[in-house]
Order: sequence, then structure tokens, then C-alpha cells
Amino acid sequence: MKKILISFLIFCCLTITKSVAQNEFAKGGGVSWLPQMEATGYKFYDKDGTQKECLQLLKDRGINTIRLRVWVNPSNDKTNGHCSKEETVAMAVKAQNLGMRIMIDFHYSDSWADPGKQTKPAAWSTHSFANLLNDVYNHTYDVLNAL
Repeated sequence: MKKILISFLIFCCLTITKSVAQNEFAKGGGVSWLPQMEATGYKFYDKDGTQKECLQLLKDRGINTIRLRVWVNPSNDKTNGHCSKEETVAMAVKAQNLGMRIMIDFHYSDSWADPGKQTKPAAWSTHSFANLLNDVYNHTYDVLNAL
């Protein structure tokens, strides 16, 4: 099963690279902040003052690709508890319905992860290395399957 997932990921990367190289330059950005902003009351407006969905505004201005991060078990806090699998899938569906391409940025953490900060998800904190390998595999498979 792990070989199948790895083969699938390689195929997706090659397909995306081929698509971008042959058809269209990727113009995009990370929009994982969008549900957080909407949850705290932000609204988005076109230059004529008409309220619109943010993804539609971005598409109208030439954005064709978005990046979405996904965390393992984010908190439920409306100001910083976003990027769950479910929210990432919902955002991906919205973007796909607008004809955008989607890139998923796995943060194998419950919050921000970057080269200087790699905190394991709380649910994995006591797991052995062998268990962590399975955790990463299962989480990745689960998210990709949901997408």
C-alpha cells in the first residue's frame, strides 16, 4: 500500500509539472488563512464595492493555483485553529469549482511547522519512530483520499 501511495504522489507531481509546463504558468499563492479571516468577520469586495467571495476575486485577477496547508489536529479556536483535513478539502472543492489548481502543504503538526519549528502532533507525541512512520503514512493517505 505504501508503494502505491508513493507511486501516486510521484504521478501527481509529474502530471502537475507537465500540465504547468505545457499549458499555463502557475500564478497563485497560499490561501489557508481565508477561513480564519472569514470566521473572524472579514468580508471581501471588488474595486466597485461589490462584496464577493475571496477566491472569486483572486481568480478574476488571474490567480489559477492555490496552496492549502493541512494540520493533523488543529485547535477549534476561530482565530488560529484552522487547516483541518475537512476545512482543507472544503477549500480545495471551492477552488476546483473555480477551475483552479490545488497544491497541498502537509504540516505534520497541530499548528505551524517550518524548518525551525517541528513540533509533533500531540496525539503522536509518545509514539515510537516506527509508529510515527505509520502515523505520517495514515494521515497523508487519509487527507489524499478525502481530497
